[in-house]
Amino acid sequence: MTADEPVPRWIKLGTEPMYAGYVRVRRDQYRLPDGSESGWDVIEIGDTVSVVAFTPDDRVVLFDQYRVGPERVIAELPGGLIDPGEDAVEAGIRELQEETGYRPGAVFHAGAEWAAANSRRRKNILIAADCVRVAEPQWEAGETGRVREILAAALLEHLVSGELSDAGAALRGLHAFARAGDVPAPLAGLQRSVRTLLAPWTA
Repeated sequence: MTADEPVPRWIKLGTEPMYAGYVRVRRDQYRLPDGSESGWDVIEIGDTVSVVAFTPDDRVVLFDQYRVGPERVIAELPGGLIDPGEDAVEAGIRELQEETGYRPGAVFHAGAEWAAANSRRRKNILIAADCVRVAEPQWEAGETGRVREILAAALLEHLVSGELSDAGAALRGLHAFARAGDVPAPLAGLQRSVRTLLAPWTA
């Protein structure tokens, strides 16, 4: 194959369910370009959203919670699954308030990315301005943790620490927000702050 030739698509021959729980797993059978066949496990779960939530005094809201994969407490961005009938913005605002009790004054949807090569889940990211505490968190059964704030100046160090699961989406979202043109007036001040925040990391 030369550099100018398109990469051939695989041909899907069939699929069968393998597991159904909080996530579902199916096995897809493919015919590869060389004629061989190969089976691949695919994770089925709905799209998600995470929120980089800035307060009026230049802090960022985090939700510390125990995660069974890493088997440790992770300082995460608020977020969760997008419910049927919701869009990413609606879901992000709802998840932010449910998990932390904060509500944003304005939000910017910074797009989405694939969660993994063997999943169709899309990870959405919101940049939220003027987030204020309006209620107590409303955690679901089995959900526990601690809500806290960190200085916005410490956010990038936290994102590159390798200690949370949505760092890549958050960094991409912050860059998209910083480059966006004609953001609504309630987001303009935060956009200037984010550009300043990113400047030492992009020089």
